[in-house]
Amino acid sequence: MRFGTGAVALAALLVPVVGAPAASAATPADSCTNNWSISSGEGYANGKWCNNNTKVIGTVHDTKADGRCPYVQGNLSNGGHADSNWAGGKGKSRAFTLYAPSGTHFTSLSMRYISC
Repeated sequence: MRFGTGAVALAALLVPVVGAPAASAATPADSCTNNWSISSGEGYANGKWCNNNTKVIGTVHDTKADGRCPYVQGNLSNGGHADSNWAGGKGKSRAFTLYAPSGTHFTSLSMRYISC
């Protein structure tokens, strides 16, 4: 009997404390207002400018079997740049999202490629 009483007391200590779920901060919705499209000899890309040009979303497409894989380069207001992932192999596509660092925004986009 003594063993059973101890097990009940131990079980009471293992009951989790139940409280209200933690409040989660809602992420504001993106404001994507302008479409963009660019192309080169290796492929093309299209997408949207978002959040006052601080975010670029899109998809890059490889259209040639030439050993060159296209990607998008976003040029920043501070002179820097951000690169998308590349799409590799004819007919392949790759979705991407580029974010401008705090205090900057994207000023233009260009198509580039790597050898692949």
